[in-house]
Amino acid sequence: MLTFVVVGAFGLMVLVSACIVADVLAGRSRRGPGQEKTIGLVTRVRGPLRGKLDNGVRSEYFEVVAEYYTRHGEGPFEARRQVPANARTAYAKGDRVVVTYEVRTPRRGRLAGRIPSVA
Repeated sequence: MLTFVVVGAFGLMVLVSACIVADVLAGRSRRGPGQEKTIGLVTRVRGPLRGKLDNGVRSEYFEVVAEYYTRHGEGPFEARRQVPANARTAYAKGDRVVVTYEVRTPRRGRLAGRIPSVA
């Protein structure tokens, strides 16, 4: 009886380890659970504005609004970001950006960065 318990526990450990390894190899550990990435397009840049950034610091910033579709063709959705005026990354209307969004509703999109244009 004790042998069955030990073998069963060992088998359960092997199964859990295999699931963790499969998730890591699939790349799910790099993103948060339930998040995907897609490409969006900057539709509006406002600023410079004065006020509080998302983290609560008072500053001058630009508000960047991007429109994106999910990888499954749903949308369009909007993602907003407040970029400090002294930031190195400058956004312009028509720029392509990387958007990270929640898989489940509500789809909260977040601009993850700008894709540099090839000239």
